[in-house]
Amino acid sequence: MKAIFDQRQNNIDFVRITLALLVIFSHSFPLTLGHERTEPFNLLSRGQVTGGHVAVDLFFILSGFLIAASYERSSSAASFLRKRAARIYPAFVLLSLLTLVVINPLAHARVDGASLLDKLVNVIGNTLRLTGLTYSGAFPSNPAPGVINGSLWSISYEFWCYIGVLILGLTGLLRSKAFLAWVFAASIVVSLLFAYFKWHISGGVLGKIWGYPPFWARLLPMYLAGVVFYRFRNSLPLSRGPILVASLALVAACILPLGYTALFPIAGTYLVMCFCFSPAIRLHQTNRFGDFSYGTYLYAFPIQQLILSAIGHTIPPLLLFACATPATLVVAVISWYTVERRFLQAAHKKPEAKKPLVLELS
Repeated sequence: MKAIFDQRQNNIDFVRITLALLVIFSHSFPLTLGHERTEPFNLLSRGQVTGGHVAVDLFFILSGFLIAASYERSSSAASFLRKRAARIYPAFVLLSLLTLVVINPLAHARVDGASLLDKLVNVIGNTLRLTGLTYSGAFPSNPAPGVINGSLWSISYEFWCYIGVLILGLTGLLRSKAFLAWVFAASIVVSLLFAYFKWHISGGVLGKIWGYPPFWARLLPMYLAGVVFYRFRNSLPLSRGPILVASLALVAACILPLGYTALFPIAGTYLVMCFCFSPAIRLHQTNRFGDFSYGTYLYAFPIQQLILSAIGHTIPPLLLFACATPATLVVAVISWYTVERRFLQAAHKKPEAKKPLVLELS
């Protein structure tokens, strides 16, 4: 049977908060042990990925689906960008301020910059770029010293993907199933080439602006998978046969060299979407009190590092996970009610402009 992709009655919010918690779980291993060799997903996939890796990939898959839908619902490019900026920037700015004023001193970190002006450029510039400010000397006694927030690297890539969807929408290519399918297939090939040859291309100046090419090689197929799934959503079945095939493909992905890179964008996307829109699984009220997944993702890493610094000695990964999870959720709830919800409501209440002209490219 065909799936009913209801954008209001689904399990996406449950999946997102679960993925955010998976990031905490996965990071608990390198943060306490100094390595991730014994992290369960790393063992299961024979060293290909960790739980945090899988969680970020699934975040990008879901985002591709939701942002493609958001563009179609928006009446103008300005409206689309306003809503996207309201979702990602306010919480990030708050985190940057708290990092500068609270977390940095507790971490014994020094903000990079020879002068006050240099430090301001560091803080403001990196915040606008959606990257963490640069510093040195953080958490010197922790098992994983030198890092305050290892989760922030993906945020700027997410926003660039918003811009990509906008460009596809304005050119009319977001409505072209054939174009999206070919670009998606090409992105998987490029991803496989990067993984096989272990390319570490810096990208030079453009890399500093748009991001590290190997990261794009990993993330772009995931995001495009979500976009393609959205475009083909009305012709995709939700049945046991394809679910079984996709499940077997994930098993193969854990066994075959480069299996995850080749198979997860397709099989992982289909399975997570089946879960999100399954009529038999009704976890639709997960966000009735708020969407805490973004705040959880932003604050978990520094909270984990602060806990380890306060304890002063190594603890088991699961103990760190148990200690950090409730603390992170409390901070995420505060972030939602004080900042995130307010800006999102304001962005959605503004009057919509007329839908812009779509440029059709043949």
